[in-house]
Amino acid sequence: MFFNPTAGPLFSTAAFLLLLAVAAPAQENQLALESQQAKQLMSQGRFEDAIPLYRHLVNAVPGNPGLILNLGLAQEMAGHPADAIPQFEAVLKAQPNSVPALTSLGMAQLQLNQPSRAIAPFQKLIAVQPDNRDARGMLAGALSAVGRSAEAAVQYRKLSAMDPSDAKAWYGLGKSYESLAAQAFDRLEKTAPESPYVLQLIGDSQVSRQQYRSAFFFYKQAMEKMPSLRGVHSGLAEVYEKTGHADWAAAERRREQSLASNCQTQTAECLFAKGKLLEAAQAAGKSPASLLWAAKAYNDLALQAFDRLGALPESVEIHALKAEIFRGHHQYLEEANEWRAALKIAPGDSRLTHELMVSLFSGHDYQTVIPMLQAALKEEPDSAEDQFMLGTSLLRLQQPEKSLPYLESALRKQPNMPAADASLGMALALINRPADAIPHLERALTLDEDGSLHYQLARAFQAQGNTQRARELMVKYQQIQKQNQESKDEVAKEAQITAPVQN
Repeated sequence: MFFNPTAGPLFSTAAFLLLLAVAAPAQENQLALESQQAKQLMSQGRFEDAIPLYRHLVNAVPGNPGLILNLGLAQEMAGHPADAIPQFEAVLKAQPNSVPALTSLGMAQLQLNQPSRAIAPFQKLIAVQPDNRDARGMLAGALSAVGRSAEAAVQYRKLSAMDPSDAKAWYGLGKSYESLAAQAFDRLEKTAPESPYVLQLIGDSQVSRQQYRSAFFFYKQAMEKMPSLRGVHSGLAEVYEKTGHADWAAAERRREQSLASNCQTQTAECLFAKGKLLEAAQAAGKSPASLLWAAKAYNDLALQAFDRLGALPESVEIHALKAEIFRGHHQYLEEANEWRAALKIAPGDSRLTHELMVSLFSGHDYQTVIPMLQAALKEEPDSAEDQFMLGTSLLRLQQPEKSLPYLESALRKQPNMPAADASLGMALALINRPADAIPHLERALTLDEDGSLHYQLARAFQAQGNTQRARELMVKYQQIQKQNQESKDEVAKEAQITAPVQN
């Protein structure tokens, strides 16, 4: 990680010279030999074997920062980050600006999935070395992981300025802006859930998903509530353009321009209208109107960052972005192809492999995902999510008995998983174990969007002789079916794209 066997800055002779100065003459040769042996083991990648040697050297020469650092590095690279952390902290007490100790401490915390604890050493590190792009990138990632998206965006902006070809920086910046947009929307939805501002943002979201009829419906509702609201007419214009009504789109754009021309202040709304997106987002307050423009500004900033990313040569980040877009459109097999392309660039990456399995599972390609999940569970047998996906995949391939051990294991590891309860209940019902199926199906009823769980539960109660409960559940099943059809009919009726209202 940080050890260079040719340059050897972390394994210089300074520590050994100090060792010679304080050790008894009879020990000098032995300690010198151990120091050389440890250095050789590190260069060979035999970090576990180097640990006892460095531990002995640290005990022989107490308080020597160089030896303590080397012990920590050996422990970290041997896969013991928790053991290494006290060594790095001890070094930093003596040498607060030690770059190797700050770097290694932050990385050890990340290895332990403790990003909040990694932030401080990385902040100190970039204060010592402002041009250290690796440290700044790790700080940005840690900030993102704990939800400090605004601070992460600052670091990603600096990274992209330092190297405009850095795909990870543009991807991280875009994701940070997406997170900030979502936070603004969440606050808006809580403070003004039925406002035209919320309706406009939902319309924007539907446009991004190419759901133009739905977007038109929400934009029209927003305009009826607040005809002078900026942004609605441009949204309608985009809907008209995408659905082949260029003349209607032109009329809406003229209306939007007339509203924008009256904007002279430095509010978030006016800054957005002038294209000053970052200033608009940062100027936004807590009012519903301000939150609208913050969300829109951050969304547009995210799109700009992703556009910059898309202009770069092929990378993992570009394929990840494309995959997320396909996932948002429920095009899971197209998403899977993007993860495959990313894995060609970074073969063996566990995160990318997991995303590929999720997309294949979501796309119902069970034949392909089952062997992948089986291989993944050999590497990480405690993954409740992988157990659930494997069990459910087997169930949907009409192998309910084979699915049982995986679904039961998933629920043992993560009892609060209604989706696993649903699959296990369905599997038990299919193999004629209604009494066992009932509690699982009951816990999963909150997920029942199409009525299928109510139907299976009704059959299970019928098999148990509880005809009254079975009848109640069958009535509920029929109600869900009827409501779903009525909802589809209503949306189809209301979402007809019509010409602009004439003033």
